[in-house]
Amino acid sequence: MDELHKIARAYYTTANEESKSQGRRFFNSIDHDSNRRITIQEYLPYMKRNGHTKMANRPFFEYLNESRTGQLEFMEVMTLFYIIKSGRKFCDGCDGLLKGTFFSCTDCFDLDDESFNLCSECFTESSYVHPHKHFLDNYVILENMKVALAEREQEIRKMEAAMANHGVQNAGASDAIVLYNQRSRSSVFATVFQAVATAATAFSACTIM
Repeated sequence: MDELHKIARAYYTTANEESKSQGRRFFNSIDHDSNRRITIQEYLPYMKRNGHTKMANRPFFEYLNESRTGQLEFMEVMTLFYIIKSGRKFCDGCDGLLKGTFFSCTDCFDLDDESFNLCSECFTESSYVHPHKHFLDNYVILENMKVALAEREQEIRKMEAAMANHGVQNAGASDAIVLYNQRSRSSVFATVFQAVATAATAFSACTIM
């Protein structure tokens, strides 16, 4: 079973009743004849009508149709539901769905509608056109963003403790916001780059016996 199908099944199986109900409503909105199967004739108009143009094609339908029956079963549609709701990205080089590890431009990473992401193949082969050159994979970014955010939270707590010691009242929240605004996006990514540089240095120091 494809990894995304496994993830979608896991989410649905462990979801609360309201979330499962949302999934069923999504399925029913595509299943026009209510026969509990989604045909390509039902799938394509729905996807185009709702703006999911990169998934509105037969190859993507066939990817979802893991059972190879020519019609999507309920759990296969739940994979589609998961892909849409989770905001899964598509490669900006080849337009393929990014199913696992991918590379993101760190200069564009936190721009809501302007992120630039590449599959491993397009990144390795430089099969893309983009003005920036700083890319990191999604796992490195996630782990190092967690470190950067934890450090920022620690600074906020120290600042609030200092204020409390000096008798400053009700200033914690507002000053936390000030601190957040003072810390630029580049300072967060500086932590990421430093971690990568450290790892690269450690790797280059290794020797094969």
